[in-house]
Amino acid sequence: MQQGRNPVEMLKEGQIFSGKAIKLLPGQMAELAVLGQKITAQLEVPLQMGERYFFQVASLNKGIQLNVLTDYAPFHRSADQASMLLEKLQIQPTKENIAFTTAAIENGKTLSKELIQTVSGWLGKSGLADGTEVLRFMMNRNLPMTENVFQALVAARSPDSMTEKMVSLQQMLPQNSVDNKNAVEAISRLLGEKPSSAHSFQGSPNEKAAQLALALQSTNPSLKAAAIGVLHQSLAPGAAMTGGSGEESLAAIVRSIPITNRGANEVAAPVQMIKETLVQLVSRPTSQEAVAVFKEAVSLSIPLQHPDRLAMMQQLAQLTGELKMGQMPDAKMTASLFQFASLAAASIPDQAAARMAMLLGAETLSFPEPTANASLRDAFRFLGLDHEAMIASKNKPEAVPQTVKQELIKLMTETMPVPVREAAEQLVGRLNAQHILSAESGPLQQLVMQSPVQFGEFKGDVTIKWQGKKKEDGKIDADFCRVLFYVEMPNLRNTVIDMQVQNRIVHINISVDAPIPLLKKISSPAFDSLKEALEGGGYRLSGVHFKEPSLQEVEDKSKPPLARIMDDDGYMGVDIRI
Repeated sequence: MQQGRNPVEMLKEGQIFSGKAIKLLPGQMAELAVLGQKITAQLEVPLQMGERYFFQVASLNKGIQLNVLTDYAPFHRSADQASMLLEKLQIQPTKENIAFTTAAIENGKTLSKELIQTVSGWLGKSGLADGTEVLRFMMNRNLPMTENVFQALVAARSPDSMTEKMVSLQQMLPQNSVDNKNAVEAISRLLGEKPSSAHSFQGSPNEKAAQLALALQSTNPSLKAAAIGVLHQSLAPGAAMTGGSGEESLAAIVRSIPITNRGANEVAAPVQMIKETLVQLVSRPTSQEAVAVFKEAVSLSIPLQHPDRLAMMQQLAQLTGELKMGQMPDAKMTASLFQFASLAAASIPDQAAARMAMLLGAETLSFPEPTANASLRDAFRFLGLDHEAMIASKNKPEAVPQTVKQELIKLMTETMPVPVREAAEQLVGRLNAQHILSAESGPLQQLVMQSPVQFGEFKGDVTIKWQGKKKEDGKIDADFCRVLFYVEMPNLRNTVIDMQVQNRIVHINISVDAPIPLLKKISSPAFDSLKEALEGGGYRLSGVHFKEPSLQEVEDKSKPPLARIMDDDGYMGVDIRI
């Protein structure tokens, strides 16, 4: 209870708490020390000075009126005290009721008959051991005592990895169901699998290019996204994506298309004109002349005998009619213009591939296979850990990019089979737990993230725990921090990589169940590359140290990573020597 607040405002009828009698007053009144504050209350029985009792709020109408339930009896175990309270409240002393009441007594938390019965119901569903640990964690961290928080943290203690849970859910979902299609594709992508999707572009290069151009004009957002993804990969290998929506990124790509001089021929000349006029149109304030030149280039590119020529030209007139003279086209308009240019470029089937390659500024148009190795950053982003924050930041919910969490939430509806709904709920709970475990205390901050990833032969969960401080501007201070990576390796088994950064000097400790001399020999060739990579980012490597886990660490490794983070005594602190 905070100082300076009216005690009556902090109490509710039926609330139970322990307190100490510090001064007896006339008229069955007493001054008590309860919940970190002094209060004056009326009691129906006299108290002994200096003794502790369990009180229950009887009324707040005319001051604070308390009932005395039991003596505090400090010589009794907490479980015995819990049993005494339950008896007074006429609640059955079930193992769940005793477990919660005991935990609340030990943590100095208030109770009520309704709260005991409600929380005990949660424990009956979750399992007593994990559920009790979660309750103690919630009390220690002053988290709200709600079922959503409880269930999320219980899900975090599950021994099954997130990868295993994703695969299990994936197998439950019918592959050919329209309702499940997006969820199946999202999970497959996260797991690094090639999705069995109708959005793949197949056939000869010419056929693929024609399909790509049509997909760019599709009203199906998933199909359009797949086509834009191919364009991103085909345009400029190594080009960095700086975030934002697909349309914004595509707009940046259009502005960066190189203009090359190639010999005039039936393939290159018309598309070269489209490309040149398109870049000019989107790179400067719109003018009537630039619009006319672009429309003429498109008209010359589409064959006169093309069955859709008239409809395409009408569409072009409508599109360019939306341009605002004297203003730069925005990202959405730029993307629309490029998509239309793509359709026009691919309008001759037997020249589609060459024309699309010309428009993209590439010698050839490749259609790469979906890559299995996603970066860790992309995996976390696609998983949707910040899904709610993204929705809150967007004026239109439909503008939020697809995430796995978004698809899991859709599977939690009542229309889904119970096993599917429960599996989706457990995964969403696992994601929500990462937010709960990411704590902030003054200038100190902790971030916890977990996701299925694939690196080469490794396929499984990676859990990251970042601890550090924030700078005055609120940004993370990358000069002083600690990062722990928990990875279940196929051969090295449960591995913990502890990276400590002090004044941009990096020291790495690796705890692993494997012969240390052999690991040093195998990994030593990579140290130079690691050192160079860190130096490229402005850091200096001071050393890499391998160690076998201690007996305590071996015991801890039997717990899943998120449970280990929850049980870590140093959760709220940051172990950094500066």
